[in-house]
Amino acid sequence: MLPVCDCNEARQMLETQPPVQVLVTDTALVDGDWRRVLELVVQECANIEVVVSSRLGDPKLWLDVLEQGGYDLLVEPYHHEEVQRIVEAAAARRYMHSHAQAISHKRHAAQL
Repeated sequence: MLPVCDCNEARQMLETQPPVQVLVTDTALVDGDWRRVLELVVQECANIEVVVSSRLGDPKLWLDVLEQGGYDLLVEPYHHEEVQRIVEAAAARRYMHSHAQAISHKRHAAQL
């Protein structure tokens, strides 16, 4: 899991850190917002699930996060069990997606 406090930090970490499966960001950052973080993940072609955290449980925000490609929305107050469940599920999804891609590439290579 990679928590980030602003877009610049997210960009730097995506460029320098070892691969992570889940990135957690707040809705509003000093230099942007969660949408910008999601754009950075896509630009870096990072195979990372993005979880957005918010002070408010807004159904429109949750839907927007999902439609934009985010994994889920964490809402305050943060309960350890809920955070753990969401982060573990996001990591498992990313792992399964990566594993499925690897199998697909192997099958495709074998057919050539």
